[in-house]
Amino acid sequence: MLNRRQFVASSVALGLGSTLGLVSGAEESKTGRSKPIVLHQTDLFHPHMDPDDHFDLATIFALAALDAVDLRGLILDYPPDFHRASPAVGAVAQMSRTTGVAAPIVVGGNARFSKRGDACSDLPKSESLAVDFIVDQLERAESPVRVIIAGSATDVAVASSRRPELFREKCAGVYLNAGSAFPKPDEPDKLEYNVELNPAAYATMFDLPCPLCWFPCWHNVLDWKSGENSSFYFLEHADAFRGVSDALCGFFAYMFSETNDVDWLKGLEKPSDDVWNGVLAGRRAMWCTASLLLLADKSVSKDGEIVERTDEFEQSADALFKMEYIDVSCDNAGRTTWKYADRETNRKIVRVLNVDAYPKAMAKAINTLFRSI
Repeated sequence: MLNRRQFVASSVALGLGSTLGLVSGAEESKTGRSKPIVLHQTDLFHPHMDPDDHFDLATIFALAALDAVDLRGLILDYPPDFHRASPAVGAVAQMSRTTGVAAPIVVGGNARFSKRGDACSDLPKSESLAVDFIVDQLERAESPVRVIIAGSATDVAVASSRRPELFREKCAGVYLNAGSAFPKPDEPDKLEYNVELNPAAYATMFDLPCPLCWFPCWHNVLDWKSGENSSFYFLEHADAFRGVSDALCGFFAYMFSETNDVDWLKGLEKPSDDVWNGVLAGRRAMWCTASLLLLADKSVSKDGEIVERTDEFEQSADALFKMEYIDVSCDNAGRTTWKYADRETNRKIVRVLNVDAYPKAMAKAINTLFRSI
C-alpha cells in the first residue's frame, strides 16, 4: 500500500491526479488554495441498513486522502428502534487504516423532537455528545466548515438551534441529502426516509442562518429513477469496483457479509473469489456522491471525468450537474415547496443537466475515487 504522499505523486502517472485536479500540500500553499474543512454525518451501521453509507464513507475518505478535503470528524447516527445495529465505528477504523486519514468519531443522540428549532436544552450529556462536538469543531475551525448530512438531520438541527450565531459565522454550508423535490402524485403525504426520521429536524434545515445546499433523494418520492432535481442513481458494483485494491475489496466484502466477527482489521484482507464475485454481481442505489464531490469543490463531466468545480464549467455543455438558487419553504411536517430563483439566495438545489448520462458518468467518477484507495 502506498501512503498518501506517495499516492499523490504516483497518481499523476496514472492520470488520476490530473483528472481530479489535485495538488500536493506544497503546491497548495504556493497557490493559496485551501482545503474545505468538512464534518461528515451519516447513518452508518454494522450490520448495515443500507450499503450506500459505506460507499459514501469510502468516497469521503478517498477525497481526504487525496487532499481534496480536510476531514475533521464523523458523526454516526444512533440507530433507529427498528434497526438495532451498532454504529459502524469499525468501518471508519478500516477506512482510516487503509487511507492513512485519521478523524474523530462521535455517536449521535437518540432524541426526537416535534418542534422545529428546538434547542433540546434538557438533553443529558450522553445525548448531546454529537451536538457539542459539532459546536466545538465550528468554534475551533480556522475557516468556515462544510457539514454534510447523509442521514438524520437531528444533531445538526439541535446544534444550529443552540448556536445560530456560530452557524452564521462559521458554517460555510450544510449539504443536505434528504427529502424529495416533489411529492409522490398518488401519495402526496408520503415522506422520504430521512425526513420521516425527524420531520422537525428536517424542517429546521430550511431555517438555517447559513447556506443550504439541498440534494433531494428523490425527484418524486420513491420513484427509483434519476431525475432533474434528485441525486439518486443506480450503481453497478462491477463498474464501481473495477481495478480497486485488495483492501477496498475486503472493506466492502466485510460489510456485505454482515458478520458478527469484530476483527475488522482482518476484514481488510482480500476476499475469496467466490465472495467477491458475489459482490460484483450486485447493484446499488446511491444518493450522496454528487454532494460529496461538490463539498470538495469538484464536479463531474457528462463523460464521468472529475474536474474542478467552476462557474465556467457549470455553464458548459460538458457539465453533468450543478447547483441552482431557489426560493424554498418547509412546513412543520417536512413538506417542501420551492421554485428556481432569479437572484442569488442562500439556498440551492441540485440540478442534473443530463439525466440519461448521469448514472454511467457517476459510476466512472466513483470508480476513479475508489481506485485511489
